[in-house]
Amino acid sequence: MRARLEGPSLVDVIGIVKGLKSSGDLVDSMLRREKYDVIMLAITEDEVAGLRDFVKHPYEVEMDDIELIYEYLIRRFGETSIPPEAFVRAIKLGDSIGSSVIGIDIPSGKYEELFVANIPLTDLIWLSLQKKRLIRRKWDFTDPEQFSIQWDKIVNRKGYRKMEEERESYMAKEISEKKGVSTLAIIEVERFSGVVFHLENLLQGYKLQMS
Repeated sequence: MRARLEGPSLVDVIGIVKGLKSSGDLVDSMLRREKYDVIMLAITEDEVAGLRDFVKHPYEVEMDDIELIYEYLIRRFGETSIPPEAFVRAIKLGDSIGSSVIGIDIPSGKYEELFVANIPLTDLIWLSLQKKRLIRRKWDFTDPEQFSIQWDKIVNRKGYRKMEEERESYMAKEISEKKGVSTLAIIEVERFSGVVFHLENLLQGYKLQMS
């Protein structure tokens, strides 16, 4: 998934499948084909700093049960990478070519406030009861993008859906305000359409091309 918005500056948005190592190859090809002065990742600034530390000193990343189930299922499409290879590769290559690599997701503190405001206890309980059902469910394994989008629709319901919509709106605003002359935004496929929708409204006068 790719969207290009052309106007006074250039903004490319690509959708990646977070758990797949092959997503790193997509980022690699984009950064080797075109020079971006700003690279934006769908994680927080603190997480960008954490990934820089991971690149220098790799360590085992802990995952919760829902993340473990997703990682187990996405293996059907190839080798997995936790943390996401797309973000790791973006930081490595971006730093090496002198691009500014920044996180655009909702920062800690603000995220917790939104979480408490949007997600009631009943939603937390509901999600905790879904673990066995997620394993047994018949998923659409046509391609990794479709699987990830279907997973998102099942897991992120009600209050969780509101949180993801908050993320989409926030990240689009960050892109519009912090873009450079040439910007690449790397977003998980589940949030791609929502981010592009908000960006199209924010970047008035820009021409949108989808591919």
